[in-house]
Amino acid sequence: MSRVVRIQNDFTSGELDPRLRARTDLAQYQAGLTTARNVTIQPQGGAIRRPGTKYIATLDSGAANAVRMVPFEFSVSDSYMLVFTPGKMYVFKDGVQITNINGSGNDYATVASLTAAILPEMNWVQSADTLIIVHEDLEPLRLVRGATDATWTVDAVPFSKIPEYAFNLSVHNPTYTITPSAASGNITIAASSVTTDTGTAQAGTSTTITLKSATSFTSDDEPNGMMLEITSGTGSGQTRHVEDYVASTKVATVDPAWGTAPDNTSNYEIKAFNEAAVGEYINALDGFGRARITEFVSATSVKAYVEIPFFDTSAITSGNWEIEHGYEDAWSATRGYPRSVVFHEGRLFFGGTKSLPQTLFGSRVSDFFNFDPGEQLDDSAVQATLDTNTFNAIVDIYSGRHLQVFTTGGEFYVPQSLDDPITPANLIVKQQSAYGIRPGIRLQNIDGATLFIQRQGKALQDFVFTDVQSAYSSAKVSLLSSHLLKSPSEMATRVSTSTDEGDRLLIVNDDDGSIICYTLLRVQNVIAPSEWTTDGDFLNVGVDVDSIYTVVKRTVNGTDIYLVELFDDAIYLDSAKSGGAASSVTMDHLEGETVQVIRDGVVEGEQTVPASPFTITFAEAATASYQVGLNYSTEIKTLPVEPRLQSGSLRGFKKRIFEVNAEIFETQSMTIGGKEVAFRQFDTDMLDAAVPEFTGIKTLHGILGYTYEGQITIGQSVPLKMTVLGIDYKISAGQ
Repeated sequence: MSRVVRIQNDFTSGELDPRLRARTDLAQYQAGLTTARNVTIQPQGGAIRRPGTKYIATLDSGAANAVRMVPFEFSVSDSYMLVFTPGKMYVFKDGVQITNINGSGNDYATVASLTAAILPEMNWVQSADTLIIVHEDLEPLRLVRGATDATWTVDAVPFSKIPEYAFNLSVHNPTYTITPSAASGNITIAASSVTTDTGTAQAGTSTTITLKSATSFTSDDEPNGMMLEITSGTGSGQTRHVEDYVASTKVATVDPAWGTAPDNTSNYEIKAFNEAAVGEYINALDGFGRARITEFVSATSVKAYVEIPFFDTSAITSGNWEIEHGYEDAWSATRGYPRSVVFHEGRLFFGGTKSLPQTLFGSRVSDFFNFDPGEQLDDSAVQATLDTNTFNAIVDIYSGRHLQVFTTGGEFYVPQSLDDPITPANLIVKQQSAYGIRPGIRLQNIDGATLFIQRQGKALQDFVFTDVQSAYSSAKVSLLSSHLLKSPSEMATRVSTSTDEGDRLLIVNDDDGSIICYTLLRVQNVIAPSEWTTDGDFLNVGVDVDSIYTVVKRTVNGTDIYLVELFDDAIYLDSAKSGGAASSVTMDHLEGETVQVIRDGVVEGEQTVPASPFTITFAEAATASYQVGLNYSTEIKTLPVEPRLQSGSLRGFKKRIFEVNAEIFETQSMTIGGKEVAFRQFDTDMLDAAVPEFTGIKTLHGILGYTYEGQITIGQSVPLKMTVLGIDYKISAGQ
């Protein structure tokens, strides 16, 4: 028989994975817990009862299909939490719902295009008064706050130029001569010996047009590659390249097919160039010269930017050059839209479309809706494709020290030397790691580290730049606590606002509706996870500056309801209503539920919320404060004791903990091993006054029973303050 004293000074490892039960050699084991439920780990090492939640509003039943929370910071004094359900947007400010949106009488704004299929993987970015929302099946939206909290408008992003891509690349060898004005740079290309034609068509099909009988073209190949525009009549406004021509029948085949087939009322014009030529390429077939058309000048002249210099300024005759076309908008209803978006160094970047999942697009500098590559000057639009050995669909992008690009197959960044800006000349994308990101869960950044959920949802990773290697590395933040990740669906960050709290990373689990709360303090190597649960399921979480909002599904009176609630450190209950002096409160959102009443710091007996008028009446009127809501249990359970004796391990011995000394701070309620710890002092008003807060050591003796584990469980029997800083306990061990 031996007796030892075990001291646990802190809980800064949080709840550890059960598979680490044998790893008593780890330093984290000494500061870890078996269970950390409904507590938050403080960076100083203590565990405090998690904040309760205040009831804010009830959402419509559409929240059952999808819900998303988006913070919107308009100014230093005006910030909002936007809550989206299919087709609707609710607005919250300072814990209060904004009503009568746009004077409609509704408590929401209609956003019909945000469907249940789009919300789970929508992506967004905000600048000033504008929020841009993207999804591969959604034309990018622009949401703008107006003159008041209740004024919001939503429309499609008004792009002045969308980038183009040759989805159906085709080339032709026109029968006329071209002459470049210079061999390189920004040039003019003039066409000569051009035969043109105008008139009224005789007929047309989905892919052809029959020219006038007296057409200017006398040979089969003469108009091939030229621009054919229907100037009026049926199909007016369409421009196509002539793909093939049969002189004997006057039938010209076009590419691509007509949107509206022409007929004998259609007037046409065939010439060397028109406005539709902008964005197409002219290639010299001797290998010297490739130019992108940047501006239409006339039927026989265009401006162009030379990407591969011409040999000289000599005329290039028919058969020695080709025109490359088949370009169309890179994103559209047909090709899909961007999946991710971010502002970075004066540009608006889009990442990955449905048809071009590995391509990154950047706007012109300070012209966010213009993606014209122009003359490839430093401020022109940029574009790059991630060409690697694996498929890397871009899921999210982040503006940090560098532009970071996260895909389904790996993590990339855009290097910049000497802090030079990104330009068309230096844009390259380098891969750093190959973990992949889980779609739909937004990136979070804490203290310079970009955090993301791995593609399979089994690990929380970071992405950190190291000056020593001048590269990014990625490590598993959740290495010791991955058991808490259960199909994660959302992630948000609350940055610390004081020294007694760390940065909080909040992750919502789909499997059981819990929230994982990571307390992170990188400079002290604090990674302390705990699990938050409630009477229901947490569906989503969002942070408005320092306010944590959540949407919770609760079953009330046999019906699922969806509530917006706000975490509040001064509240010790969930879905609570609170106030000052009062004798009753209406709890219409919790009809039939058992609720707890805390009145002037005194915990009253539980009550069941009656039917209408849903009134909970206090045993005595509150003179200063009250809160009424759902109780939730807290639990702190130590790991199996291992004191590391020189004589060896005690793992195989039965043990009894016969004394526990808990160091606590401003605590009003606590149980140890299921036994109530006394906090009240005997006086005449002890049952009518709030439980006094205690700071110091509480000792519990007389704990009976031998076990092989030797663990201590700390909890609460009533919902009041509790902060446990550390514990020491005496153990008796023997065969």
